[in-house]
Amino acid sequence: LDDVALDMPRMIESFAALSREAATYGTSIALEIMPFSNIRTLSTALELVSTDPQPNGGLYLDIWHMARGGIDYSEVAKIPQQCIKAVELDDADRDVVGTLWDDTRFHRRLCGEGALDIPAFLSAIREAGYRGPYAVEIISREYRRLSLEEEAKRSFETTVAQFRNLD
Repeated sequence: LDDVALDMPRMIESFAALSREAATYGTSIALEIMPFSNIRTLSTALELVSTDPQPNGGLYLDIWHMARGGIDYSEVAKIPQQCIKAVELDDADRDVVGTLWDDTRFHRRLCGEGALDIPAFLSAIREAGYRGPYAVEIISREYRRLSLEEEAKRSFETTVAQFRNLD
């Protein structure tokens, strides 16, 4: 997507319109920053959701995308609270395995079983004032082999352990 020019005025207008439409149904719209998309930086994402702010529109922050996109957690801590709608947790190897696309689809790890500094990310999220829901997204060939019950149990246990590391 490097050669695709961003039409920010149109994107801002469309995001705000989508958020207004979603509000009529009582739901929110959250934009996920991704290092392989045309919304890959925090500044671009914040411009998109803040220029014509909607109370139900904001950002969906995934630690994998933040880390692989080179977004420093100190910058995450500065995000206005009202801009964060949800947070997603997982872990990753220190280095990208294959391409970014391969890494995100096949090589994510359970929280605490990789190299990402999850407690630092959670601290930054808390510093930003976020108190909403967290999700876990473990997209991995390795974990797809587990039963649903085992994967859910391990995902829950490893994720909850990260919150205990904060206290």
